[in-house]
Amino acid sequence: MKRTNSTAIATALFAVILPGVSTASLSTDPIVTVGLLGSYSALEFKERKGTSTEYMPEGGLFVNFGNKMTNPNGLIYQAEISGQYAEKDSQKVKDGQADVDLGWRVAFDPINSIDVLFGAGYKWNRFNPASSKYDIDLTSRTPFAKVTTGFNHQFNTAVLRIEAGVRQVINGDSQLNVHGISNQTLDLQDTTNPFIELSLLFNRQGSLPAVVSLYYNHFNYDFDGQFVLAHLNRQTRDEYGAKIGLVF
Repeated sequence: MKRTNSTAIATALFAVILPGVSTASLSTDPIVTVGLLGSYSALEFKERKGTSTEYMPEGGLFVNFGNKMTNPNGLIYQAEISGQYAEKDSQKVKDGQADVDLGWRVAFDPINSIDVLFGAGYKWNRFNPASSKYDIDLTSRTPFAKVTTGFNHQFNTAVLRIEAGVRQVINGDSQLNVHGISNQTLDLQDTTNPFIELSLLFNRQGSLPAVVSLYYNHFNYDFDGQFVLAHLNRQTRDEYGAKIGLVF
């Protein structure tokens, strides 16, 4: 319910700042977007003794290239790379992700369209918990396939897009490294992880076009076995974030 309310509020805010609807033609060329991203994540660890949760704010950079926000009809594509870092109470989180999407868009009329994309990617995540005795790394590597559907609405000099989909983890693994004591690697179960993103490309014909996005990602790291020292058998992550980037 909180996610639904957040999306509704964000959509209303975007509507307030958008210009009036128009059928004015916008460039359909692919664009490069470079910018900043920030997120707030709830990391939940299920152990033999119970469940613990850590809350981590993160910040980072992203860059993408494609015509997903510009082409009104036909073939669409996008490639994106992003990285984030956080440090809080002697705990650290590092993230890196790469995505490639390819799909097809169908226009209902000059201002509305829907699309379906298929894609693949790779996510790398490292968590360093606070410990007074050991230097510990928990590193997860998750290749994935994905499917996404999107709805697009064109305004005078802006495009609003909402997309939702799932990432299917394929042959992922996690490594628990207690430096100087133990190094264990376990396979991860192939889990299905939902995501949703609301994006606005505005000032497309101006001197400083930009993209603003709000997003939510869910990740399951279900271990196919059990780490001996930490007794971990599951890690989940709910990530709420925002991106802002300049368009070139």
